Amino acid sequence: MTELRVGSRVVIVAIALALLGGVAIGFWLGWIAFPVQVANVDASDLKPSAQDDFIALVASAYASDQDLARAKDRLAQIKDSKINDRVAALSKKFAAQNNPEAGSIAALAVALGNRDQTIALIAKTATPTPTETQTPTLTLTPTQTPTATPSLTPTMTITPARRPTARPAYTPTAKPAPIAPTTWVPGFPDGWPSFAKFESASVAPGQKYWHLAKATYCDTNDEHDYCQNLPGGGIGTDTYVMLIGAGGERASAPISVIGLDNKVVDMQEKSASDMCNCNYSWQSNAATVQILGAPSDKISGLGLFSVKANLRNFHVRYFLTFQLVTR
Repeated sequence: MTELRVGSRVVIVAIALALLGGVAIGFWLGWIAFPVQVANVDASDLKPSAQDDFIALVASAYASDQDLARAKDRLAQIKDSKINDRVAALSKKFAAQNNPEAGSIAALAVALGNRDQTIALIAKTATPTPTETQTPTLTLTPTQTPTATPSLTPTMTITPARRPTARPAYTPTAKPAPIAPTTWVPGFPDGWPSFAKFESASVAPGQKYWHLAKATYCDTNDEHDYCQNLPGGGIGTDTYVMLIGAGGERASAPISVIGLDNKVVDMQEKSASDMCNCNYSWQSNAATVQILGAPSDKISGLGLFSVKANLRNFHVRYFLTFQLVTR
């Protein structure tokens, strides 16, 4: 009887050891020998915080290459029908957290068509200024040509002169064409109201910015040829802003207009078919004007003042053309 009990215990212990061994082997195979690997995960499969990091990476890449089509393709991987609104909301969230990536995300939101003045200001405030790379100066050292040295023996031996080693020709780095100064009609500041002020954008070489290419002031019932065929007629009171690209084509960007009360004026961009043939227009009120999305020249003091009559509250018009150029 005692031997039977001992035999049963041996069988139970053997079965337990076999089970433990099987579990150990299973863990070894699953975690060490053949671990589970995850690959080819779509951006849409990431959790929301990881998708936000993905959007920040796309914005950083767009800030570097300015390739909007590529940025849109990358954002499409998230498969969010309201991705434009999400990019704008993320820029505000990062700005509230003083995250340095807020500016590049806001700039991407503006490029995607967002016209929120708050987003535009975030993009403008955080616009980076590229550091100028100094071009090394090539110094050409003349090669010394040895002269023939006669020997002191009765028969003179002449050592042939060595030919100088050919050096590669120095090719200077091409520089961008100089930017034409602003065309003022009439001449500035003499022909303009005395309180009109102009300030050039502070940018580094190679950086894009909005340059005030042309500015026209039309006085009350002005008879000059440059005002007769412009919108508004002889008694108009508006300021008109036109935006063009580097090649002279119509461009699009948000604008900052600040009135006499130092409040931001809410501006809506006009369609290309508008009869004014401009991007923006409003009644002249001593406004301060500059374009957003990139550094910009700034002009202020555009009010209803007649230089000809030397009186305020007269019907005058202003026409401003900004062009996106590279310093």
